[in-house]
Amino acid sequence: MLVDGQPNEKQVGDKGIDGIIRVPIDAKGNSHRAIVSVKGGTTNPSHVRDLIGTVESQKAAMGVFICLKKPTKAMVDAANHSGVYTYPVNNQKYPKVQIITVEDLLKGKRPNIPTAMLPYFQAQRRYEATHQQMTFG
Repeated sequence: MLVDGQPNEKQVGDKGIDGIIRVPIDAKGNSHRAIVSVKGGTTNPSHVRDLIGTVESQKAAMGVFICLKKPTKAMVDAANHSGVYTYPVNNQKYPKVQIITVEDLLKGKRPNIPTAMLPYFQAQRRYEATHQQMTFG
C-alpha cells in the first residue's frame, strides 16, 4: 500500500504478482497496470528477471520490485535492461522495471511512476450494529 497499489489477496498461485498499481491514461477511467513483486530475505537477478517476464506476459506497463535488502549490481542491471514505459498522457518515459527497498519506502521514497489511481480499500466491519441511530435536535 505504500506504493499506492492494491495488494493481491491470493497467496498461492499468484504468478509473482503481490499487488497492482493502476495508472490512469484517460478521463474515461481507463488505466495501465504496474505489477508489484515483494521479496524478503535473499534476492538475486533471477527474481528481477521473473518480474520482467511477468510484466511482459501479463501485458502490464511497468513492474516494481520491492526487496528487504539493497539490490545487487546484477539486479540493478537486469532492471535497467528491461526497457522503458512511455506514459501516453504526456509521453514521459519511465523505467519499465524499478527496484526499491523497504527501507527506502519507509523513508518516504516512492517508485518513479505516473500518479497512480488510489485503490479502494474496503473497511472491515468491527462489530455488528445493534444500536439504533441517534438523532440530533
